[in-house]
Amino acid sequence: MSASPRCEPSPTEEPLTHQKLLSLRVLWPGEVDRICDEERQTRFLVEGFLAVKSIGIAAGESTIGKSPLMYQLGLCVAAGVPFLGMPTTQGRVLYFDLENGINDSKMMRDALVRFLGLEHAPEDFLLVTDPSPSLEGLIAEIKPDLVIIDSLRAFAPEATERNRPAAEWLKNLRRLARKYGTVFLIVHHLRKPKEDPLHDLESCRVVTWMLEMEGPRALVNQTDVRIALEQGNFNPAALKLKWSRRVHGDSPLVLLERVFDGEGEPAGHHHLTGAAFLKDERRAAFDKLPNEFRFKDAKAALNRSDDPTNKFLNESRQLGLIEKLARGRYRKVTPVAARPAIPASQESE
Repeated sequence: MSASPRCEPSPTEEPLTHQKLLSLRVLWPGEVDRICDEERQTRFLVEGFLAVKSIGIAAGESTIGKSPLMYQLGLCVAAGVPFLGMPTTQGRVLYFDLENGINDSKMMRDALVRFLGLEHAPEDFLLVTDPSPSLEGLIAEIKPDLVIIDSLRAFAPEATERNRPAAEWLKNLRRLARKYGTVFLIVHHLRKPKEDPLHDLESCRVVTWMLEMEGPRALVNQTDVRIALEQGNFNPAALKLKWSRRVHGDSPLVLLERVFDGEGEPAGHHHLTGAAFLKDERRAAFDKLPNEFRFKDAKAALNRSDDPTNKFLNESRQLGLIEKLARGRYRKVTPVAARPAIPASQESE
């Protein structure tokens, strides 16, 4: 049967222009190609994690260590050193710390400076302890590459209540991000902790996990990077970290160990990697695999069915042992450098 001819628009019907398609949020092939070309040229402040001019939100329960991890991120960017093994582009950081007193802030900063092996706190790590009456005025003067707002509840409480104020506030951040080339990272809380959480970070998507975040859905829908932080079992992971970038979807689960200094005080977070964390059967299978391999190779090495093989590969990705190249194709990852040591001469300072 031949295809029916395409109906021609009537003389009074509005033509389906590219502008009309955009207003309907519909993409034609040329626009898809343009967006993909831009994506390939994306510049990152933290490689694969925070893109330039983006807005991110990091959420987790209170007291699990969000602020120390955000301080570590800020110091890494200010010093131009890797964050959890991810390369950074050195830039000026403006940290709004509205949760901790200045003495606690200094204590966290100094412990992290030692942990990261820096000689001193970077001059480009700037601290603000009160909400700014004019955020744009401050950004125009300081020109930060990264602004960390810790926390949203203290900085803009109106944005935690209803969708419309949250959307307007984020719209203004988007304008500032584009105008000044700044990355904004917002630190936020979950609703009151429950004995039985609805979602487990290890087994669900980040956007689903974020349903437990305090406040309106605009905080998820209108941000580019959603960062979920969940407490680990301390055997050995202190934190579980997973993020979702718009279009790209979820990262593998990252396990973070809390490192302590010579006095037993918390110093910083380290990305747990290594085949040693695999159970004996999976570790033996991992050792058999070549540097590049396919799903069927992993299945043969493990000598199990599809489901156990998928779980083995997912755990290997979570531990930073492998990366997925394409459908059914994987590659072993070169181990990142060992965590920076805290010089013995500084441990008791």
